[in-house]
Amino acid sequence: MRRTTRQTLVAINLAWMVATFVPGLFAATLWVAPDGRDDQPGTAERPVATIARAQQLARALVAKGLRDDLTVMIRAGVYRIPATLRFGPDDTGGDVHAVTYAAAPGARVVISGGQPIAGWRAGQNGNWMADVPGVKEGRWRFTQLWVNGRRATRARTPNATAAPASWQLAAASLSQDLKTFTIRLAPGLVTRWSHPEDVEVMIAGNWETNRKRVQSVDESTGTVTLAPPHMSGPDYIQPSPGRWCVFENAPEMLDQPGEWYLDRHAGVLTYRPRPGEDMTKAEVVAPRLIQLVLVHGEPGRPVHNLHFRGLAFEHTDWPIPPGGYQGIQACHFSTAGPAATDPNLAWDHVPSALTFTNAVHCSVEDGSLRRLGASGVELAGGTVDNLVQGNLIADVAGNGVNVGGGVPKGNRILNNHVRDCGRRFSGAVGIWVGIAERTTVAHNLVHRLPYTGISVGWEWSTRPTACRENVVEFNHIHDVMNRLCDGGCIYTLGWQPGTVIRGNYLHDVHRSEMAQGAPNNGMFIDEGSKGFLFEANVIHDTAAEPVRLNACERDWHIWKDNQIGEKATVTSTGSATIAAAGPQSPWRERFAERAPRTGRGNR
Repeated sequence: MRRTTRQTLVAINLAWMVATFVPGLFAATLWVAPDGRDDQPGTAERPVATIARAQQLARALVAKGLRDDLTVMIRAGVYRIPATLRFGPDDTGGDVHAVTYAAAPGARVVISGGQPIAGWRAGQNGNWMADVPGVKEGRWRFTQLWVNGRRATRARTPNATAAPASWQLAAASLSQDLKTFTIRLAPGLVTRWSHPEDVEVMIAGNWETNRKRVQSVDESTGTVTLAPPHMSGPDYIQPSPGRWCVFENAPEMLDQPGEWYLDRHAGVLTYRPRPGEDMTKAEVVAPRLIQLVLVHGEPGRPVHNLHFRGLAFEHTDWPIPPGGYQGIQACHFSTAGPAATDPNLAWDHVPSALTFTNAVHCSVEDGSLRRLGASGVELAGGTVDNLVQGNLIADVAGNGVNVGGGVPKGNRILNNHVRDCGRRFSGAVGIWVGIAERTTVAHNLVHRLPYTGISVGWEWSTRPTACRENVVEFNHIHDVMNRLCDGGCIYTLGWQPGTVIRGNYLHDVHRSEMAQGAPNNGMFIDEGSKGFLFEANVIHDTAAEPVRLNACERDWHIWKDNQIGEKATVTSTGSATIAAAGPQSPWRERFAERAPRTGRGNR
């Protein structure tokens, strides 16, 4: 008995020494798996089935007091969440211990707000159809669709492959009392649609777009009456003669492979497969949710140390408001006037799949945000020292990353690959920073965008604002301005003392048939921009001048060692394209060291 007691004491002392000198060895871990059960304890051997249940177990551990970091380890699979995952101060261990939701090593974990659609049957003209429960009853109506992971095109006219791929307005008229809004096209373009009230029209402005629902159509005159309520808008965005437009969502428009139409009256989805797509085996997903994750702290009680690592976030939607979408800039839109839902708010913005408010030291790393019907990730009011790093952000209807609202401070957007944003809202930007302080946007690869790559600042004024000391450095931005105008690889706005634009590689700024206003540039330094350092940037191959200043002066800024207008040497390293102004350029060295990386969720 004495020997057993001595052995027990030795074992206890050894365990204490290991726990003391090997931190995190006994950190708590909860497990989630597709074959788990929510009545199980969440151990590796008996995992739970849903992330929501793991969150409940994690919250209970937090309430008891964490002694170490807590990880919710998620095994490979697709987790279709029925509602937005909401996290608050009770879900984290404060500023001492971290709570992390992570993909298991080597696992691909998808958190989806979508629902698969099955039961496909062959129809006419090469189309396939499926009944969608809940649509006919008015419980579900979606504006996005993905087939085998590829975004399908909502039936439209003119077709995306047409030349031109949009039509110009012959006339546009908004009555003085704001009760009637009509647009007119050339004779023969507008035809009879069986359900005109389901049709949506996109009308491009200079740097933003309008989206309105249709009320009625007079095909004899080419006149389309838009559905109220209406509001007036600035001339540079408002529909007017010569503006380009596209109509969507009528069965008569479904005439090309890859197009789809949802008949909300019959509850039937119709799709015309692309070559090689077998609808008896295809994975077809439509979104149900607008947001996937909402991290919301309280003033004075923020969310601390909540982290998401290696996760793929997919499948969201966002229907336009009753009065339509009247863009202002960068996926912000007007809400004033008869269409307003809140009379105290003059504008709003397209929501994001992941949104953080009053959050400190949180992160989204090594994952992906794809196949989204709104924007990607947002750091909003009260966010301080958060990190968005190493993510693939692609196939997004709105902005890729938003930082703004309530003066976020000290946040970092690093090493992300941002592409193919603005898939529905063409005024979108890859990375948008509004009124924010000490934001670092560095080493990101940003490309294939309809408008601007990175935008910093948010007030058309020369007066000082709370926007200051932001750093945009060593980003590679190219293939932008593919639809709209009056922007560039980098766009700035307003007085921003201490802001630095350094070492960015900017090239291939385009101009499309829809661009009718001001030129497109490598850097557009817009109204009131003041107090910047522009250093060691490389700019070439732009539709207009490489650098344009509007309502501000060149000597309001410091300019050092920029290479403007001369093509750089381009090479490739890994998944990132890099360039250099010359053999000794610091741009090459620093960008190569910090090229965007690929995490588990990026596959």
